[in-house]
Amino acid sequence: MGLEPEQIAQILLRERNRLISLAEGIVCDGHTADDIFQQVVVAALEVHCQFSNPKHLLGWAVTSTRHRAVDAARRWRTCLLTDDVLDLLEAEWSDSTERISDQAEALSRCLDQLTPTARDLLRLRYEEGLTAPMIARRQGRTADAVYHSLSWIYSVLRRCIQRKLAPAGR
Repeated sequence: MGLEPEQIAQILLRERNRLISLAEGIVCDGHTADDIFQQVVVAALEVHCQFSNPKHLLGWAVTSTRHRAVDAARRWRTCLLTDDVLDLLEAEWSDSTERISDQAEALSRCLDQLTPTARDLLRLRYEEGLTAPMIARRQGRTADAVYHSLSWIYSVLRRCIQRKLAPAGR
């Protein structure tokens, strides 16, 4: 069974900056790069049942982004890197995307293991953008207590992620 459309959208949105950067490096135009990203997302959603896992999807998205960007660069006669340079960049970019995707997946699993209170504290800090003193006022705590809690959560997450990314048998 392939990835669900919601999963595809979530994965591609998480990798949005990387895919747009790849396209912009080829077409030398941010607006065109953003259009290419949108085309890649639509195309991925149209063939969603073909993607067996996130790695498969990301490999396809990198290749699709590159091809669409090269086509656009040729069509508009914008700056265009040689195929050799593009191959080197794509290989490096794909490797780093896989590492970052593994890290993001590990982070997601580790976040799921946190207590609801810890997840709520992270939500206030990062989704709502509140500072520690603002959270402290909202929760009737001191700012130092909030800083301490956040520090503890970061430490727990760091250790959890390191365990999940450690090679098997270590």
